[in-house]
Amino acid sequence: MHWLDWIVVAGYIGALVLITVKARRTRLLEDFTVASRDMPRAMVFATLSATYIGPAYTLGIAGNAAERGYVWYLIALMVPLQTVLVGKWIAPRLREYSQCHSVGHVMGEIYGTPVRWITGVLSFLFNSFVVGLIARAFGEVVSNFTGIPAETVIIVGTLPVIFYAAWGGVKTVTLTDAIQFAVLAVAIPGVVFYSGYLFDFQALAGKVSELHFTWHGGYPPGELWGLIISFFFGEILLPPYCVRALAARDPEQASSGFMSAGLFGFPWMFVVVTIGVIGGASLPGMAGDTIFLETMKMYLPVGMLGLVLAGIFGIIMSSQDSCLHSASVAFSIDIYQLIRPKASDETLLKYSQYAVAVIGVIAIIFALLVPGLVQALLIVYTMWAPTVVAPLVIGLLWKGVPKASGLAGIIAGAAGAAVWEWGLGIPYGIPSLVAGLVANQLAFWTVAYTHRQRRTA
Repeated sequence: MHWLDWIVVAGYIGALVLITVKARRTRLLEDFTVASRDMPRAMVFATLSATYIGPAYTLGIAGNAAERGYVWYLIALMVPLQTVLVGKWIAPRLREYSQCHSVGHVMGEIYGTPVRWITGVLSFLFNSFVVGLIARAFGEVVSNFTGIPAETVIIVGTLPVIFYAAWGGVKTVTLTDAIQFAVLAVAIPGVVFYSGYLFDFQALAGKVSELHFTWHGGYPPGELWGLIISFFFGEILLPPYCVRALAARDPEQASSGFMSAGLFGFPWMFVVVTIGVIGGASLPGMAGDTIFLETMKMYLPVGMLGLVLAGIFGIIMSSQDSCLHSASVAFSIDIYQLIRPKASDETLLKYSQYAVAVIGVIAIIFALLVPGLVQALLIVYTMWAPTVVAPLVIGLLWKGVPKASGLAGIIAGAAGAAVWEWGLGIPYGIPSLVAGLVANQLAFWTVAYTHRQRRTA
């Protein structure tokens, strides 16, 4: 890359650190965990968009689109679609739990203390692993693109995130997310613009297989539907997303913020998939996550390339900071507070900030040492949806849900997904996430029905 591009990237990272230093350090637990529940809809929109548009939904989607074409727009569309639906029906109900600081806290209010503790542990482990997994995957991609050692990328990219997440909590996380969202929303579409294919799809169609423009992309029906279901449920109501709803100024602003973020994803996913298709046409034989970066390297002018790379850094940092923050809150609110119920807010805040630093350092070490992280990331995501998501949604929509149903669903969902994944070897190509969800709901409604029969007997 040209030296001017590196100046743009360095200036971008330096600006984020400077903004964090200038921001007021968080001194109240309510500020650190849920931004004093005063986040306007515009901020909910920007920070949620920056959070869910992670490496998987840029580099990963583009890489798959290069191989299979626009079917990946259909698949990727499930993420913004579920965000819109959550905004319409779930986010405002979640915001009504004005005394809660985390998704585990909400689950505890609905299903009791054991479910709160289990959800807190799952949330802590999920977010902690994701920080390291994303850092490793991103380090490898950027290393292949720039020649910089992956270890350097991992450390340089994660340390600033640890600093501002611990310093200001969710307020600095959302502030930096808003800046990162603005950069990537402007920069990434530039790849399509400068490629010359913006208004000439006929020329693009002449350079790729007809399969790229079919609705199925060559996938067997069972596998395609499995991908669609997995993408719809895989990231629904993840802990960082729930925090955005809890931090909103009121239920209405939580709803509109989520819905706006989801609607933004519709054109965003089309741009990312188009970049992948363009890359497949321009770089025949190349596939994988690096095709996104190689495509922008091919088409973007000096300076603009640096801005887009800064946007990519923003994508990774906005995903990491949200997961770091959620992991620390899960530790202090859903684990430590249950062990020390009389702990003061000051103590909980202190442990939250310590947890950010410890989790961040462990994540860096984990990312430096452990290979094969992409598959591990998929497994981590698979274990969230079959356990917590369905009981959380049902509990928010159904007042008076039997408490025992939540615990039964979580245990059955985790067991079902694990057996399907490792015991049976994913038969028929059906994702273990689907099997886990089915087991979750069978157990959930069996217990709910039994409870109802006992009450009416």
